Amino acid sequence: MFGAEWICVGREEEVDEADDYVVRDVAGESLIVVRSRDGAVRAFRNVCRHRGTRLCDGEGSLRSGVVVCPYHAWTYRTDGALVGTPNVGEGEGLDRSTLGLWPAHVETTDGFVFVNLAERPAPFGRFCAANPEGDIRETVARWRIAELRTAHRIVYEVAANWKILTDNYNECLHCPGVHPELVKLVPTFRKGVTESADGAPLVGGATTLTHSGTSNRPPLPGLAPADLTSYNGNHVYPTLMLNLHSDSVMTYRLEPTGPAHTRIVSEFLFHPDTIAREDFDPTDIVEFWDLVSRQDWAVCERAQLGVTSRAYDEGGVHPFNDRWIVAFNERYRSSIEQG
Repeated sequence: MFGAEWICVGREEEVDEADDYVVRDVAGESLIVVRSRDGAVRAFRNVCRHRGTRLCDGEGSLRSGVVVCPYHAWTYRTDGALVGTPNVGEGEGLDRSTLGLWPAHVETTDGFVFVNLAERPAPFGRFCAANPEGDIRETVARWRIAELRTAHRIVYEVAANWKILTDNYNECLHCPGVHPELVKLVPTFRKGVTESADGAPLVGGATTLTHSGTSNRPPLPGLAPADLTSYNGNHVYPTLMLNLHSDSVMTYRLEPTGPAHTRIVSEFLFHPDTIAREDFDPTDIVEFWDLVSRQDWAVCERAQLGVTSRAYDEGGVHPFNDRWIVAFNERYRSSIEQG
């Protein structure tokens, strides 16, 4: 399924300048995501065409604008073209034009980078429109996420399958018992209700998700009046979650690393003008979400332990407020069948 779906691998700002790159893993494939010198964001399999050597690690900026294999120094431009093959004679008949890096399909929206490993992927527009709450690009347009920048990042290592974590995000039946601080700010969560037409209203006087319910940060430009006193959460299938506030956006990006382990990258996005303020300090919202996140990871790890029981073979019970879990499961089954 991960080899056929559009998978979010990060933010465009991570490859903001020409020759910037990051390495990401998707479905067991290492990918180089790079900003080429023509301004396009591209992705390639992190494999040299000569003898299969891993080319890049981590992130950074490519020296001289090329990818150089650390084994035999075969050299590739950021558009994937093979341009250097040391110690290979001209008379050997090597056709460099056929030996560029293997590409992956790339699309961007709202500042996020998505890749697809399929040879002929489904159209990206159809992928965005398949979100149960409507086309995700339209749903989050008011937050103008492409304009925001990352001011804080937390990486969690969680001993739970990515689907368990996704199920947890898509329901709030657990909120009264697991998140007392959260339900204090979002009263509807106390009833297990996760959404309304204008998001989840905050308790009177609250404007964002901090322990006080307020912050000194100004609202993001362009929001509707209801957005200023509510919280909105959106799951972008399969592994991106958007937490939308009046003053910021927090994201979870799930990186499955095994059947019982997931790396979760949580990023806090703010308007550049807010970040530039002398009094800018994201600690209040970071501390609140870190508490909520760790509460979730703890119960998800317990769920991971429980579902390994041989008695658990029916996939659980889903009352009405689990309907977004059911929607996720249906789309997952469809992905598996199409893959």
